[in-house]
Parts: sequence; C-alpha cells; structure tokens
Amino acid sequence: MGRALQIWGHGLRERQSRGPLEPLGAAVEVTIHARRYVCRPCAAVIVVVPLGVIGGRLFSAAAIGLALVLFGVVGLPLAEVRRRVSPWQHVGTSAQGSWLGLRRWVRAIRERRLFGSVRRSPARFTARQVAERAAMTLAALAPTSLGEAAVEQRGFAGAVRAR
Repeated sequence: MGRALQIWGHGLRERQSRGPLEPLGAAVEVTIHARRYVCRPCAAVIVVVPLGVIGGRLFSAAAIGLALVLFGVVGLPLAEVRRRVSPWQHVGTSAQGSWLGLRRWVRAIRERRLFGSVRRSPARFTARQVAERAAMTLAALAPTSLGEAAVEQRGFAGAVRAR
C-alpha cells in the first residue's frame, strides 16, 4: 500500500474461446492471447484477457448468454442449442439429444458461480426456468442502443458485460 506498482510483462498464454462471434453467426473456435504480468514484490501472476472471456470456461460469455436465451427464452431443444452455439458438431451417441455444457452452466448459475448478477432462482425452478431468468437478466444488461433488438442479440451482448 502506498507504493508504486511493480508489475512487469511476463509473456503471453494462448487459450481457446468457443462460440459464435455474433448472435446469428456460425460457431467457431478461436485462439486468444492472454497477457501475463508478474508483481515483482510478491511474485503474483496476473492474467489479462479480453472482455467476455470467463476464467475456467471454454466458451465465451457471449456464447453462454446466447445458449441461455435459446434454451430458456426461445425454448429450443438442447441439441439445437448445441448446434447453434458449439463449433463441435460431432458428438457421441450418448450426447445426441442433450448438451452437458449447458446443463453445467445452468447449475453454475444456480450455485452463483457464473453470472453472479443473476438473481437466485427458487429451488423448484427447472433448468429451463433458471436459464430463462439468467437470459433475461443478461438481456437487460445489454447496451441501451440494442433496446429494440431481438432477445438473442441482447442476451449475447449483455453476457459480455455481466459479472
């Protein structure tokens, strides 16, 4: 406290980010460069990533937001949501009609480990209801310039701004 920061560049780290780059776009897998810094006095390493990258998640915040809208608000089946959001189109036979990733995101939202700005859902809520609540919260966080845009666009943009 009270001293100058002493952070130094400490290299780059590549990481993947999956999902569409725009709400109606094709799902892709891109490599992003995370800039690393090291604090000289305490040796802590700080990783700086672009807005919309969530730690510990392979999909971008925008892609997760879009998936929540498609599942919770639009009411698409899990397999169709996966087709629209995931760049991996080949899945095993046991995963044909489902998407474990989306189920994990809903569970993380329920447990307040993802998108903490989403209000807690009652225990009786189904996964689709939790996704709907999260999607509408994310849509509300979209820039006001998207006020008349489709809910998919607002959920996509709002997820990037969510905490």
